[in-house]
Amino acid sequence: MESIELNVRNHMKRTETVQYPDFDQMLSSIEKNELRIVDETYHRPQRRKTSVAIIAGVSVAVLATPVYAAVQYDWSSILSKKPGIEAALEAGYGQYVEQSVTDHGVTLTVHTAFTDENRTVLLYTLKPEEATRGQEIRYDRIVLKDSSGTPIEGHYVQKWNAEQGVYQGYFETNWVMTEELSKLQFSVTNVRYLEDLEHEIHWNPNDPGTQQFTIQKDGIQTVKIQAFASSPGQILLNSSVTFTDAAVQEQTWARIAAYDSLGNKIRETESPAYGTSGATGEYASQQKFSGQLLKKKGNRFALVYTHEKGRTDGTWNVNLSLSRKQMESGSFRKSLDIPLHTWPEEASIRELVVTPTQIRLVLNHQDRRFRMPYQTLQLDVGGRVFEGEVGLEESDSHAGKTVLRFEPTDSITVDIASLKNTSITLIGKERVDVHKGSDVPVRLTDISSQPQTIRTSYEGYPVYWTYYIKDNNLYVESESPDASFGGINQTYFVEGKESMYLIPQFYFGSGNKHTDMYKNFNGTDLDLYVWNYTTKNPDDELRVKLN
Repeated sequence: MESIELNVRNHMKRTETVQYPDFDQMLSSIEKNELRIVDETYHRPQRRKTSVAIIAGVSVAVLATPVYAAVQYDWSSILSKKPGIEAALEAGYGQYVEQSVTDHGVTLTVHTAFTDENRTVLLYTLKPEEATRGQEIRYDRIVLKDSSGTPIEGHYVQKWNAEQGVYQGYFETNWVMTEELSKLQFSVTNVRYLEDLEHEIHWNPNDPGTQQFTIQKDGIQTVKIQAFASSPGQILLNSSVTFTDAAVQEQTWARIAAYDSLGNKIRETESPAYGTSGATGEYASQQKFSGQLLKKKGNRFALVYTHEKGRTDGTWNVNLSLSRKQMESGSFRKSLDIPLHTWPEEASIRELVVTPTQIRLVLNHQDRRFRMPYQTLQLDVGGRVFEGEVGLEESDSHAGKTVLRFEPTDSITVDIASLKNTSITLIGKERVDVHKGSDVPVRLTDISSQPQTIRTSYEGYPVYWTYYIKDNNLYVESESPDASFGGINQTYFVEGKESMYLIPQFYFGSGNKHTDMYKNFNGTDLDLYVWNYTTKNPDDELRVKLN
């Protein structure tokens, strides 16, 4: 089982890596559902332990309690995407907790807490029952609660440690303490033990038609597979799963597995997307494979899905007492008013918050359509570069706020006491801009099951449109040979005075090819409009000095 991808998908409220474009306005026009994206880059080799400089200056006081008990675990693989926390832990700092609760043979332990002006992070382990160790586990709920019992929602990532016989994980929230002392409770409700099951299907990769297979087990009814020619030499599989049990549909992770004649798994050529909503509410997934490998004789195919093998019902509560003093003495906060003039929407950088484990920038803007147009975000602090991302949990474009978060690595330390005299520069690279589509329609004529391609000049860019009927649905593919064209993001037609949006089907990270679907189309001509499109400028760079 690819456990780390499963954990990322199932346990994080946001993807650690969100590929651009991500248009909530577009999604508001269609049914909203969770998008499961497997981030193959999450796999990282376990880093060699190095001696890490103590987080210098006044920052030592923030995480002043040595964490002796936690060092018996190697947290590096869990914290590989949280280098600020890892650096603090390796330096021997963090608030000692070491509180446990055991019930029904399951032990939950909170080892260490990191709390500052940017976030709160708990390092925990969960030791399951002896008979069910090693399987992937999920919870009906995992949450931090304040003294009044109000939930403080966050996300968690965990991984099985076979040597220690525990699941190691971290729980992270952007919640920040406002009192000197906070009485909190870390709570886990119902532990569910999962396994991967396979149901062999006799799918024929050489048959271009839609193929459907009856499952009728474990709450799954049918799976339907459509194959589309994608980029040269690639085949895109669009699978749709229907369920007899809605609860199973909500919780499972279903996908198509391909094996060669020797039983070796055939890997996807791009990161797949799982669990989007199909046209009629079914569970849809997209996977891209090498056509040459997929069509070899002797290949075997199966529907793979997660299944709950067992569970331990109960609630495990660990009471915590966190101190604000550790946070106050090592944080640096500065109000700013730095306008950003690199895009049409008015925006400005309003606040800088630095703690030993993270740096946060707060942007204000009036236009709710505002989005950071740069794919790579960095912060240069005195010549030391921090990688960053948009903090999706708290960024609210509708409220006029976007938050950027940057973390140090084990080779970068922040001397908070000297920040006032240190050059700090925000850097943005690989620009992608969103543009409103034209009011001039793209005319599709003589629509049939035979694919047809027309070429248009759309807003000055050459765009090829390929359209055809398949299974009574109209598919419209758009692609441009111009590398600076980012792609068409959604299309629509006008019926009376209403805009009727087609359903986005496939949008993979590479290239600019996009596919929309008009379900149950029965005409022969259609005037199609573009809602918006993107352009790419990989050489554009933003540099803004913050002090």
